[in-house]
Amino acid sequence: MRCFFIVLLLLVPGGFTSADQPKPVFGSHEFIEYLPGSLPVVIGAPHGGSLKPDTIPERKEGKVVKDAFTQELARLIRDDMEKRFGAPPHVIICRLHRSRVDCNREVAEAAQGDPSATVAFNDFHGFISRACAAVEKTHGAGLYIDLHGHRHEQELVEVGGLIKAAILEKPDAELDAGGLVARQSSLRELDRRSPQSFSALLRGPQSLGGLLEKRGFPSIPSPAHPSPGKNDYFNGAYDITAHGSREGGTVSAVQIECPFTTVREKPESRARFSAALCDALEEYFRVHFQMDLKNLPGRNK
Repeated sequence: MRCFFIVLLLLVPGGFTSADQPKPVFGSHEFIEYLPGSLPVVIGAPHGGSLKPDTIPERKEGKVVKDAFTQELARLIRDDMEKRFGAPPHVIICRLHRSRVDCNREVAEAAQGDPSATVAFNDFHGFISRACAAVEKTHGAGLYIDLHGHRHEQELVEVGGLIKAAILEKPDAELDAGGLVARQSSLRELDRRSPQSFSALLRGPQSLGGLLEKRGFPSIPSPAHPSPGKNDYFNGAYDITAHGSREGGTVSAVQIECPFTTVREKPESRARFSAALCDALEEYFRVHFQMDLKNLPGRNK
């Protein structure tokens, strides 16, 4: 009976043995960790690291505060997606503290001339490029999520696609006119693929913000919060510019900024957000990518 159970576990979706699990890949000095996956989703956590080696000096310019619990959140989302869809996303984590390297900036500001920090920066982005290439080869298209944390007064999940706050103030008709705004976005290729208008992809009921809001996490942009108004809002930076589809390719990108008290602070809130994001991504991919994350060809089951 015990042998029968073991065989059954190996046959059902998600019944991985330890030998089947993708092994972590590390960059130089294990400062960057890459957890390979087989879903058309890549998640990066550039600011969640805590390592402060004496061999790398503190950065003298730019922000140096870590995004608390974003590394933990990225790992949790990976585990939850594997349980839900029978396969994991790709996840890349910078284990260095932001005071040593900022992987969401151009290399000059990110590493500030330090050789080891520069290597870590290159490892981080090299792993993302490798993951995105695997997604394009296997699935044809996919989504890169750059995961961050914010402490803005307005505690909304901020979904950035390189569209500035002033542009989000415009009505939907202006966002859609001539495709100009879509071409400036890290969702450029997904706009071509989606059956919905760009404004709907950006802030409609089935936008990522709209889907998260429907699941209990107020978000911007979304139907309820189409623009930030006078409130602070992060619309994305280097990572989604480098790895999104604005400059080409079929992997689009968003920067997700998570508030502290409602998402990141406690294990139970991180668990609720992870479950909501998995649920939202299932609908998001079905609507905009025309992909069923539970039944994708070419992935490891």
